Amino acid sequence: MSAPQKSGITPPVTSVQDCVDWVVSGAKPPSAFKIGTEFERFALGPDGLTLPYEGHASIHTLLDRLAARHGWTPYREAGKPIALTRGMASISLEPAGQFELSGAPMATVADMRAELDQHLAELADVTADLGVKLAHIGFNPLNTVENCQKMPKSRYGIMRRIMPMVGSLGLEMMHLTCTVQTNMDFSSADEAMEMMRLGHLLSPILIALFANSPIRHGQDSGFATFRAHLWTDVDNARCDVSRFAFDPHATIEDYVRWCWDVPMYFLDVAHEDGSHGHQELFDAPMTFRQFFERGFHGRRPTLADWELHASTMFPDVRLKKYLELRQADVVPAEALPSLPALTKGLFYDGEARRKCLVLLRDGDKTVDRAGLRALACKHALDGVAGDWHLRALAAEILTIARASLERQAAASGVDAKASESLDILDDIVAGERPQFWQTVRDRWQKNPTLLGLADWP
Repeated sequence: MSAPQKSGITPPVTSVQDCVDWVVSGAKPPSAFKIGTEFERFALGPDGLTLPYEGHASIHTLLDRLAARHGWTPYREAGKPIALTRGMASISLEPAGQFELSGAPMATVADMRAELDQHLAELADVTADLGVKLAHIGFNPLNTVENCQKMPKSRYGIMRRIMPMVGSLGLEMMHLTCTVQTNMDFSSADEAMEMMRLGHLLSPILIALFANSPIRHGQDSGFATFRAHLWTDVDNARCDVSRFAFDPHATIEDYVRWCWDVPMYFLDVAHEDGSHGHQELFDAPMTFRQFFERGFHGRRPTLADWELHASTMFPDVRLKKYLELRQADVVPAEALPSLPALTKGLFYDGEARRKCLVLLRDGDKTVDRAGLRALACKHALDGVAGDWHLRALAAEILTIARASLERQAAASGVDAKASESLDILDDIVAGERPQFWQTVRDRWQKNPTLLGLADWP
């Protein structure tokens, strides 16, 4: 959910423009564009349950072994490892021990695939004698919030207290879900907003393609992806950007001002030397704007406070110094490269972006975007509403992405095989392979256990 905070004292926030400038400072020339991929999985012990933090077969053991054998550096909180870093990559823990790799930014899909292969090999090494398996599914189909493992990370304790106050499904989001997301660069403020708008327009397609969470609490949930559905009742204040997400005239300032009016979860407590400690809960609800206007116990906001607050926004597309596509359920390892390939094909080529915007009726205020998103959550690629056929749209989107990847490869001379990562999605859309959620449902009916949905690393 977040990487460790960086050390050092940062400048004060003196206006909304400071936060806008912080976002825009991430802009890069297209020649420097890279894509980062993050994905989470449930780690299961020989008993078929999610791994506890402590013990022989445990999260702690995996972190210790990865650090000792493969050059990862532990990040500790209260003396306990809660994350690892190596170069630009990190391994972190979600609230119930979901094991997350935040990959280094990569210029090519081939590089991302090589990083994934290395990660899986390292996990196989550190789990070989533990009987640990990994389940690449979007929602834990067996557990409830109450019987989940809890990781020793201060911000999660804070969020556990806040979530029930702002929505009915926030605790399930924290403890029972796994996602794959991609992070992408932009070259200007205008391009960032066009990419953000396209990302939101694509939400029904991305949700449908990667739907992989049909089972909840042991029963068919009625959704192809319950994980994507639950975001509708997590915390609308920090999820719902509908008032400007589809507006071609929206600006980064609109996004920043929205963030400023969202209540803050916590502050990172800085020590006198500028290093960061744990997060602390506010003693009363306070938006970032109120923090800016009033201060808090004599403290005024800094850009580090803004960065932390920006990381707690939960729209389908999140804007920081880069953009995050957050709609997809995690999928089996063989299919993980398809999301960065799709992202590169659709977003890193102006011709592809324009074709997608036209196809998805950019600027048409008569389209029920929330309804299309709900349709995808319920029926995935089988969703139909009027003349919107999600399977047909997905096929056109994949055609655009494949042509773009091939065009980019021809122009750059690298990543010639990137489009091959779309093959698995093409097969699913064509009906030659079951959708991810259908495979989960069928396997669950045959063996309703977590181990029945797991594969070796």
